[in-house]
Amino acid sequence: MSPPLLHIVIATGQNLANLIPALQCGAQEVWILQTPPMKNNRSAAHLADALQARGIRVQRIDFADEDVTTLHTQAEQLAHRIGGQQVTINFTGGTKPMTLALVQTLAADLATRPGACEPHLVYCDTAHQRLDWLAPEPVSEPMRPILRIDDILLTQGYRRLAGTGGHHHADWHHNAQQRAQLTRWLGEHSAEIDRFFGTLNALAKAALGENENRFEPQQYFEFQPGGAAAQLLKKAQEFNLLHWNGRQQVQFRSRDAAQYLGGGWVEEYAALKLSGAQPNGGWEPRLTVEHVDTRTVNELDAVLVHNNRMLVVECKAARPGEDASDWIYKLSQLARAVGGQLAQPLLLSARPLNASQQARAREYRVDVLAAAELKKLPAYLQQWLRGP
Repeated sequence: MSPPLLHIVIATGQNLANLIPALQCGAQEVWILQTPPMKNNRSAAHLADALQARGIRVQRIDFADEDVTTLHTQAEQLAHRIGGQQVTINFTGGTKPMTLALVQTLAADLATRPGACEPHLVYCDTAHQRLDWLAPEPVSEPMRPILRIDDILLTQGYRRLAGTGGHHHADWHHNAQQRAQLTRWLGEHSAEIDRFFGTLNALAKAALGENENRFEPQQYFEFQPGGAAAQLLKKAQEFNLLHWNGRQQVQFRSRDAAQYLGGGWVEEYAALKLSGAQPNGGWEPRLTVEHVDTRTVNELDAVLVHNNRMLVVECKAARPGEDASDWIYKLSQLARAVGGQLAQPLLLSARPLNASQQARAREYRVDVLAAAELKKLPAYLQQWLRGP
């Protein structure tokens, strides 16, 4: 028997657990029960946006939860409103009294109402990637990979700004492909060039300056680069990114070249590896998102969605210093704000992190690949795609 096309859900701060079953079961209409807190923090509104973007009709119904009597009275009123319609009740989330009101009062009323059908009861277990059905018969089914990047963004109250995301950046993609060989070499040899990255980053920053209209391509090292640093400069010269006189003078060919050598290569390295991962929910580099309520804008170096989970990638090339802990905290907060309860933040750093910074990352559940570990990104992605 196919699941009913009408779903009833409880608005919570965990919107994905309501969105996934509705999409997987082909719901055509969803009634969102919103308590005053969920109405005030607009969690129900964000869920409605995500559902409507998929062409699903939505009603938001106020559902007070101040006491058990009120809950059961409202459940009886809801049963009357449903009438003889077939319905799926998703009781994931909400308080225990709310769950009991839906299962014991609403479901029981519908099951015994003349001419009505027994409701389907489902719990979405995101931790184990499955849907658990209590009725019409107890059964579990695997959660299908149904979410895309915009589904998750919308449930969290975010939207992409027009003109952002990898497919909108034709020039960026073209340049990234042109120097892909150099980018891969940098990722493979990041440990050997570790200290020189800081020097090159400083020169690139000086060339770019504070004013976007001013570019000072000619810069000078305080020493004559040798070893792996010299090898990097020679390779960059082969790709027409700079001219190096073999001693202390260097001249960047363009602003784009300075941005790339100053750290943008880490972002392009991530994009090269992500593009080969083939996630079932899509991936985007250089995505700019805005919160629909606060209008706060954030730039995401890369996002990837696979099996309804989002990986949020931050790329850094500068020396971590004392602000690395700040990077880690902000990435942790942003990833879970944008990607929800299933999101995983990943920090890619061209420079190594010290023991204290690594401990900070573990505390905030931020995965880190730094310096020599950058070349492990393909293996990391394969493990992440397989799931927790």
